[in-house]
Amino acid sequence: MIAVTGASGNLGSLTVRHLIQRTDAARVLALSRTPERSADLGVKTCYGDFDDPNAMVRALDGVERLLIISIGTSDRLPKHARAIDAAAKAGVGHVVFTSLTRAGDPGHPSPLVPDYGATERLLADSGLPFTVLRFNIWVEMLALIGVAPRAVATGVLPSNSRDGRIGHLTRDDSAAVAAALLAEGGSQGEILEITGPEAVTATDIAAALTEATGRHVRCEDVSDAEQPQRLLDQGIPEHFAHAWSASGIAKRNGWYDITTHTVQRLTGEPATPVTDYFAAHRADLVG
Repeated sequence: MIAVTGASGNLGSLTVRHLIQRTDAARVLALSRTPERSADLGVKTCYGDFDDPNAMVRALDGVERLLIISIGTSDRLPKHARAIDAAAKAGVGHVVFTSLTRAGDPGHPSPLVPDYGATERLLADSGLPFTVLRFNIWVEMLALIGVAPRAVATGVLPSNSRDGRIGHLTRDDSAAVAAALLAEGGSQGEILEITGPEAVTATDIAAALTEATGRHVRCEDVSDAEQPQRLLDQGIPEHFAHAWSASGIAKRNGWYDITTHTVQRLTGEPATPVTDYFAAHRADLVG
């Protein structure tokens, strides 16, 4: 059996869909706090909550490979710890965990990284065979927080990242990598950086938006102090405006300037370029 936690979420459901293209659906178990939301995936579903360790151990009985999708809430580390402990008690044969780019590097500026790095260490100390998938920033985030559609609407992409590059990855490619690893095994003990096919600058993003939508978008360099207000002026919510501005500094300092060929190596298909992603989601960009 192959189990996927968080199967009712975006990454989890995509992973299950990729999995059943690679293996018998009867082998796949979708775990979720809300299993009824996974009923349309065509696989067995089961209640699984990191805050209910006994239920997790029962749900994982007989599972050989498990994908633990990281939690988005602020109390993620204890939840991750309980999930790992449940996997150990259930005798899971291989745990795959979704982490963040360079989560093990000292001095990483992302406030999320300490929890992810600590989770990676918990896995290494657990005695479980494991693989860590460190995903670079999803290109979907540009649409989710509103940066890309507001740039298309106004014709301006304000950026404080200057020539900093980022190996943007799509969520679907992330799911395809996880599914391939779960279906076929391998890579035990490895920490894999998963990225898009090339690292791009904010100027490259503006050009990709222009090509995909037919509406001219130019990148405008702004200072770190100015960036949050520029985003707020474009209608970006305050939390996202400050978070994206902070990520601009991190990009400028090279934290996300990583590209690998792991997507193609594991899935057999090349990673999706940013321009192709935007072209496929033009409707989400032009309103």
